[in-house]
Amino acid sequence: MKRKTPIDSWMDTLRPSSLVRRFASQIVDAAASTPVLDVACGSGRNAIVLSQLGCTVICVDKDLTKLKIEQLRLRDTLLRKASEQLSILQLDLIKDAWPFGARSVGGIVNVHFLLPALFPFFEASLSTGGYLLLETVPGCGGNHLQLPKAGALRSAFEKAFDLEFYKECKVGPPNYDAVTVKLLGKRRE
Repeated sequence: MKRKTPIDSWMDTLRPSSLVRRFASQIVDAAASTPVLDVACGSGRNAIVLSQLGCTVICVDKDLTKLKIEQLRLRDTLLRKASEQLSILQLDLIKDAWPFGARSVGGIVNVHFLLPALFPFFEASLSTGGYLLLETVPGCGGNHLQLPKAGALRSAFEKAFDLEFYKECKVGPPNYDAVTVKLLGKRRE
């Protein structure tokens, strides 16, 4: 087995979600010249792949320490330009007011942070034709306790979004109704 080098470990922290990699070009193309939000951005791993494709990404999180460290590390790499296209906004998504106006963003990426109270804001802030990409935390350990019930996210978004990709996987004990969800929805008029 090959030993991981410090560079390997660093690159692992920057590896975007496979769902983001799969749909990044589609999200950026639909956003046109409007920014894309990376909600609960963490280290910026998903934002960087989007910014590499030429869009401005607003990285939103309560703690931006990891993202700022990654931006410093990237300034002397081929990803410098991509990291410079990241706009950062410190925001406690649970306590602070949602600062984005109606139809003000071209895309929203929300990976591994599920807060249903944000769903109406996502719907209102996303431009017509823009994409919402949402991925729940994986179903390992006790995560099933914080995951939605089967069909809940489909119901939450199908009125305002054309769900172009939707996948649920049952997790947790057999008698527990919890699923992981990966979805890509296009905002309707």
